[in-house]
Amino acid sequence: MRVGLRRRAVAQSVSSAGFIGPVFSSVLEQLELECRAMVSYALKQGLAMSPDLPGRLAELRVMPGTSLHGEAGARELAALHRQLVRAIQPATPQAVVLIERERLRGGFLRWLGPIPLIRTLTLSSVGCLASVVGLAMSSLVNEQNIALGFLDSSGSTLGWNVMFILACAGLGAAFSALFQAHRYVADATYDPRFDSSYAARMILGLIAGLILVELLPEDLFAESSLGAFGKPALAMMGGFSASAVYRLLQRMVDVMETVVRGDSSQHAAAAIQSQRASVESEGIRARGELAAGLLDLQRELEADPRLDQVRQQLTGLARQMMSGDS
Repeated sequence: MRVGLRRRAVAQSVSSAGFIGPVFSSVLEQLELECRAMVSYALKQGLAMSPDLPGRLAELRVMPGTSLHGEAGARELAALHRQLVRAIQPATPQAVVLIERERLRGGFLRWLGPIPLIRTLTLSSVGCLASVVGLAMSSLVNEQNIALGFLDSSGSTLGWNVMFILACAGLGAAFSALFQAHRYVADATYDPRFDSSYAARMILGLIAGLILVELLPEDLFAESSLGAFGKPALAMMGGFSASAVYRLLQRMVDVMETVVRGDSSQHAAAAIQSQRASVESEGIRARGELAAGLLDLQRELEADPRLDQVRQQLTGLARQMMSGDS
């Protein structure tokens, strides 16, 4: 039994060592790759960097086919990595490596953007722009037909105008997503984990633009400056900021809940008024008791004006006033 347990422990230790070795080597390779990319980025951007950092990096070779430096070399590489991260802030090592890798890869579509996300959003923006122009050329898409809306229009007329509205909303959503993503890439703070969020933002922009134009009441913006905008402009604004449409809908729901449940501020005002009346009644009662005590003191002074008794009664009245104030 003990021999079997010992063999199992030895096998587990050997397997874990065989697993940790490649993982440790890959971590060192990642550290060196990021360090080299950060040094190149700092030199190209003219960032302040210690002059000995490139030389120290040249001494540490941990790429495949070269000898590792063991624990001391790993510590030196990690310390060098930390110094370079501070030197290129707010840029991140991951973004710097991705941008440098895409630059070296090249390709025909690279002129559309430095990373695949920017290229995809650029093509989406161009597609939405072409859709807006192409749909606007149709004779069915005009101011009168767009003003009819869902309930007063039908058939191909409704279809062409709804597609035009969706194209306008998509143009606003693509413009917003492309602008924000390009800012992250320019600052080298891009994180590929959030690539899927841009697709969700595009879909939310389409939905928000359609809701803002076709599903909300027309007189909702009559008294505001938005009333002067047409439906295409409102659709583009809804696509540009789906969060604004969400807050608008949430505000309408809050107003509806207030109407159904009653305004909570009225209940709070009633409670404050009741508390104020209670405090005022307590003050009136305390002032009455104080006046009665003063009258009693006046009578005793007229009967027997002794100072010790007067002093005691004044002390009692003062304590009564202090307790009434508290």
